[in-house]
Amino acid sequence: MKRLMLASLVAGAVMVPALVQAQDKADGKRDLAEKRLQNIYGPQVRVDDAALIADGQILEVSLQGGPFVYMTPDASHLIYRDELIRIDGDKAVNVTEQRLNPRRAEALAAVNDSDTVVFKAHGEQKALINVFTDIDCGYCQKLHQEVGELNDLGITVRYLAYPRSGIVDRQTGRPTQSYQKINYVWCQDDRTAAMTEMKTDQQELNTLGRQMRSGNKEVADKVEELQQTLVAHMEAGTNCKTPVAEQYQLGQSLGVNGTPAIFTQDGQLYPGYMPANDMAKALGIL
Repeated sequence: MKRLMLASLVAGAVMVPALVQAQDKADGKRDLAEKRLQNIYGPQVRVDDAALIADGQILEVSLQGGPFVYMTPDASHLIYRDELIRIDGDKAVNVTEQRLNPRRAEALAAVNDSDTVVFKAHGEQKALINVFTDIDCGYCQKLHQEVGELNDLGITVRYLAYPRSGIVDRQTGRPTQSYQKINYVWCQDDRTAAMTEMKTDQQELNTLGRQMRSGNKEVADKVEELQQTLVAHMEAGTNCKTPVAEQYQLGQSLGVNGTPAIFTQDGQLYPGYMPANDMAKALGIL
């Protein structure tokens, strides 16, 4: 009995330091993960726990008040929304985007200008942006109002079609209104004029529609006129062959999930509207 008790005490003496070491290691991983995440997202990020999983290949990090996130064991990289982020000091470097950029640039360069709507830079071209656009999108309309300013800054704007509602309505099997509107633009000989006309009319219709819903009946005739014009254009936009469907599919393959989606010549994606001066700064022009 004495030998058994002694053996148990010895075993316990060995296990306690081992447990302490394991806990210290876990605490170290938690502290490291928290420090790295706070570097890029701020002190509000707090980590409850961190544990190595998948045979030590992945660090599972439990955030306070949030879900799990996954990092490399040394906490130098983070997987966030299906993208790999490298933590470089206080900067978050999107490794996935960096690897995608050359492929995007190549795919966009393969699209002929003749299949797009091009607003050329005034004077020397200092940069070119590819913009996936839609007629109904409010921020697309806002960006289009600044195309002249972008051109003055030496930036060529090359539009590709991305009807937000898709090509075909799944319930009716008919072309969506988004497709019909933008397809009308690609059907015209002067696409630049048609693009401006469609976006201007749609923007005005949206504005007048809000006024009418607020009780202003005086705009009813103008609303009716604009609606008839757009309907006529939509009907005309179903009777010619264009690359709109192919460009919509291209946009999806490049990661476009909303409009406007702006791509630089090197393939970098800027999702959403950006004021002209900010775009020029991002491109290194200002």
